[in-house]
Amino acid sequence: MLARPRCKVSRWLAAVVALMIAGVALWVLTSRGTNKERSMTSQGSVAADITTDDLAKVSRTKVFFGHQSVGVNVLDGVPGVYAARGMAAPTIEQGGTRPDKDAGFVDHAFIGENEKPLLKIQDFDAKMRSEIGQQVDVAMMKLCYIDIMSNTDVDALFATYRETIAALERDFPKVTFVKVTVPLMTEQGQLSKLKSRLTGSDRYGSAENAARERLNALIRREYAGDHLFDLAAIESTAPDGSRAIGTYKGQQYYRLYDGYASDSGHLNGEGARVAATAWLMAVAQASPK
Repeated sequence: MLARPRCKVSRWLAAVVALMIAGVALWVLTSRGTNKERSMTSQGSVAADITTDDLAKVSRTKVFFGHQSVGVNVLDGVPGVYAARGMAAPTIEQGGTRPDKDAGFVDHAFIGENEKPLLKIQDFDAKMRSEIGQQVDVAMMKLCYIDIMSNTDVDALFATYRETIAALERDFPKVTFVKVTVPLMTEQGQLSKLKSRLTGSDRYGSAENAARERLNALIRREYAGDHLFDLAAIESTAPDGSRAIGTYKGQQYYRLYDGYASDSGHLNGEGARVAATAWLMAVAQASPK
């Protein structure tokens, strides 16, 4: 007498499970980023455009670059760009050791602390207001992907960034400040995406890249045509010009192109070369030399 109800329940559960599996399969198929939208910026394909004159100009320029780990990836690619053109790269140093005050150099420093973007902005400002601001021609700071989470107050963060850069440009009129968009992360694996949706935890997923895109859109809108190093556009643009794109709650965002990634957020050798080339172009365009 009890067998029939169990059979009905079992069939009902099987039907529910089948629907869930079908739904997940459909979501997997529709969520893959295969968009062929062209790059919004020429910086996504600058490798063939940089010239020996550009590189020579950078070599004569005194540069300060505040960053964290992705910045190391970018700088690691610089010597190879020069070597490919039979040129010696400029001195890249950490901590402000400048053996020849008349020669160009790249002075870089780890600013602030990851996951604390306001501290990074404050540290960059403090370093520029030390002796560095009186010794360089070009300066820039880069936030990291880990600094921007889905709960980040993007508008407040951008306001602080804009106010800080404006004050530095006012107080150091001889320095050209290059603005930098926030780097991105790759797409999560499908199992990780499902886990994030079920648990509500999306620390390294679509919500974070969507937040980064909101901040980067503000940076682009404010500084387009004003010495902008669009690292996010470079990271998300494949060699064929297509973009690595995703969608989160109706908002389109860009993600790190898999072919440039050594892990979920850092650059491999090819990614470093492409990013370094664009970085050198940005420095050359900002340099007074």
